[in-house]
Order: sequence, then C-alpha cells, then structure tokens
Amino acid sequence: MNEHDTRPGQGGPPDQTQKLVLPLTSGAPSPDQTVALPTRTDRQDETPRNPIPPPRSWGWKLAVTLGGVVVLVGLVLLLSSPGPAVHPAKAQAAAPEAEIPGAARAYLDQAKAGDANAMRMLGAMYYYGLDVPPDRGKGLYWYRKAAEAGSEVARTELSRLEGAGK
Repeated sequence: MNEHDTRPGQGGPPDQTQKLVLPLTSGAPSPDQTVALPTRTDRQDETPRNPIPPPRSWGWKLAVTLGGVVVLVGLVLLLSSPGPAVHPAKAQAAAPEAEIPGAARAYLDQAKAGDANAMRMLGAMYYYGLDVPPDRGKGLYWYRKAAEAGSEVARTELSRLEGAGK
C-alpha cells in the first residue's frame, strides 16, 4: 500500500485527523495488538510566533504616578499653610448688675443660689446671644458651672461646644 493511499476505516489523506475503526470481535482485545499513531510533522511542533510584540500598558503606571504627585502636593500645601490662629482668651470683667437685662437677671439670681438649670440657661443665653450681648467666654463659664453643679444637659452641651472648637 502506498503512503498516500487510504486504508480501510480512514477517510482522506494521511496528514489529516484519522478515524480509528476497530474490528468487531467477540472477545477482549489481545495484548499484542498495536495501534499506529501518526507522527507529528515539523509544522505541528512549532509554536506560532507573533512578529509584533504586544504594546506595553503604561496606563496603571501613569495613574499611580499622578496619584503620588497629587498626594505629595497636598502634603506640601498642608504643611506649608499656617495653622488656625490661636488667640488667647481675653479676661472679661464681670458686667455690673445694672447692665444685665431683666431676663438674665432672674436667671443670675437663681444661679447664685446654686440652681444648675439657671446656670445652664445663663450659659446658653451668653453663648448664643439670647437677650444679652453674645459672649462665648461667659457662656462656657456658666456651662462649666452648671456641669459642676450636676446638670447632665450642661455637661453634654459643654462637650459638644468644646469639641466644635468653641
């Protein structure tokens, strides 16, 4: 038989995929039966080569570099900027009794008697400027006094106001 001839059970030329047809036998295949497999040609062993290398991706490197530059610029600006202006607390002289408005006078009398709620109300009035000229220093003073006298509401307000930067 010629190398290019087809064998029984094969279709097409020998360099294509071959179909193996086994003979019909009633028993198990004999151990000396061999099957010839086609050998590989040189073309099958070669890996396909791409003559053009894939382009390099610089996108992520560019993004990381730009992110680093932005962070560095932010740090430089943060460190070079002046901090918040710190002003020493000015000692306020106590207002004479004649200058205190009527609504605050009633709370002042009760606060001097030791009423924590009156102290808290004076703190709110002075801190927010309710019926009195606004004076945050006096407001915090009265809030502290009320908290020391046992007012939980004053203690909560004082921690909120001091936490907000006064």
